Amino acid sequence: MNSASKNEKIDIEEVDLSRLEVEDEEEEAPLTTLKTTEKLPELKEYSGKNIAVQVAAGAILGSLSIIIGFSWDAIVERMGGFGPAFAPGMTWIDFLAIPILVAFLVFGLLSGFIAAVIGCGAIAFYLSEAFGWLAMIPKFLATASMFFFPWLVLKIMHRLAKRTEKQFFKRFPLSSEAFKPVLNYVFLMLIAIFSRAIVMFIANVFVIAPVYLWLYSNKTQFSTVFTNPVYFLTVGGGYASWNLVQGVFDALISYLIVYPTNLYKQYATW
Repeated sequence: MNSASKNEKIDIEEVDLSRLEVEDEEEEAPLTTLKTTEKLPELKEYSGKNIAVQVAAGAILGSLSIIIGFSWDAIVERMGGFGPAFAPGMTWIDFLAIPILVAFLVFGLLSGFIAAVIGCGAIAFYLSEAFGWLAMIPKFLATASMFFFPWLVLKIMHRLAKRTEKQFFKRFPLSSEAFKPVLNYVFLMLIAIFSRAIVMFIANVFVIAPVYLWLYSNKTQFSTVFTNPVYFLTVGGGYASWNLVQGVFDALISYLIVYPTNLYKQYATW
């Protein structure tokens, strides 16, 4: 009897131990799932730490844009002007937008906008600008067009890549990596440059040129494209064409700073 009871106890203990092992495995299963979930890549665009980095980078590069802008403005002022006759106020080359584009390419859209607001806003205090508060508006529109429209195209392609199996859309991830291949960069920057020209044509024809003309006439003469279409369309066309040239310059220099140097690999937050 004693040996039988001992055997039964051993069997019961073995069963209980096996049940405990099964229960332990069931309890550990959620932990395994949790660990797997933790290994998933984090979306940098929405990380609080990365947003802080983007804001700081935008402020720093925007400040650099101010330094470059004031220095270049002083040089142009000493030269007595350095720009095409058909686009008064513009210079043959302009370095102000380059830190702003670098901010976008490396740190993302938020950083680009912050740098643009800071860098272009400083134009209001340029010594060479009689109406700096007005001059900063077209510069902001021109510079913002260089990164907003490429970002918008990437956003659309990112959504299309999820809905279709076409490899073309997958070549354009919503990140700094999308701009590294030269063909990708040329494609996206052509969209940016032509969008910039269109935006500046519309802005100059309907807003900037009429207000400038009104201010320079001591607020005595106000005309629009509807009253003097030849003048305003000519002015708008001149500014739009030169924005094409400056857009190419801005895009080329910004690419050489960010990608051949691998700057984006070390600091990119998107």
